[in-house]
Amino acid sequence: MKKHILKFVIFLTLRSFCYCTVDNDNELINDPILDCADNFIEVNFETKKPFLGLAFVQSHLEDPKCRSQPPDTQMQRSTGLRVYFSDCDMEKRASSSPRGLFINTTIVVAFHPDFLTKYDKVFMVQCFYMEMERKLYKKIDISMPPPMLHPKQVPMPVCRYEILDGTPTGPPVFHATVGQMVYHKWTCDSEQKDTFCMTVHSCFVDDGFGQSVQLLDEKGCALDKYLLSNLEYPSDLMAGREAHVYKYADKENMYFNCQISITIKQPGAEYCDVPICPDPPRRRRSHANDTDGVDSNETMLSEAPSTFVIPQDDIREVGWLERNFLMFGDNLCMSQWGTGILVFFNVALLSTSFILTFATIRNHLLSTKMSNFK
Repeated sequence: MKKHILKFVIFLTLRSFCYCTVDNDNELINDPILDCADNFIEVNFETKKPFLGLAFVQSHLEDPKCRSQPPDTQMQRSTGLRVYFSDCDMEKRASSSPRGLFINTTIVVAFHPDFLTKYDKVFMVQCFYMEMERKLYKKIDISMPPPMLHPKQVPMPVCRYEILDGTPTGPPVFHATVGQMVYHKWTCDSEQKDTFCMTVHSCFVDDGFGQSVQLLDEKGCALDKYLLSNLEYPSDLMAGREAHVYKYADKENMYFNCQISITIKQPGAEYCDVPICPDPPRRRRSHANDTDGVDSNETMLSEAPSTFVIPQDDIREVGWLERNFLMFGDNLCMSQWGTGILVFFNVALLSTSFILTFATIRNHLLSTKMSNFK
């Protein structure tokens, strides 16, 4: 709503008061200057000679808010008064035609500081604040604020590869013999439940000197059932399979290297997808330099590689007896040194027994002869 201000100043000539005889030829010059502000009215007057009197709102002389301030100097030729709407009983009158508000008051300009004289003037001051209604239209395109992104890094699972004794719950195996049943186990631990899936693939075994054999292909399928069969997946983040221990000829250590791919589990899925593999065939023995058709320039990629190497500190020192005598059920395996030692001990035992038997018989015969001689 916009307000238009119309200013009206009504000049009234005050009757002369003859309370006393004063000779003063001072008078106002020009018209009063009226300012209709938002919350006050201000009137300023100019005089012919220095003004020594005061201006005030009629009937409110005693109120400091309703009268002008004393002149600053004896040569000041003007005076003024500012009256706020809330002071001095300002008259407020609403108007319907035109729509607006009238603000009225009466200002007295007295040239004498103590008395009213015939030279004084009275002004009815009126300000009109007009109201105008205007409908303004502005098109504003409003859209929802973009969603705030709150990134959070989900920790990846921590995976490990173990070789256990016989079963998934068996103790770790660090030294094994050919033909011993062990369990290959891959496990990933995650803080999030039902979030990740794992696939074990691209497994190789090598002797540490460049000779290697692939056990699982890129899809996670076994290539030789006599070395390692297709893996079982008891849970989303565990895979394993039992196998018999084997070794390279004339090599003491074997190194297993596998890769584990971690994927996001499909929402609402009860189980993870596992590799669907045919029964693996038996691999033919190849030359030592043959790597089963695996291109040496091919790069195998996965999200979580896992390598199993028996640490040197975890290798148990084998004693002399274990190196030369090994028991497998009802069978006893001996090395050449063990066989020679066993033969030596048997010969020594037989010799000792023969000597002891001969000595015993001889002593018995001598004792018998002595008895007969007596």
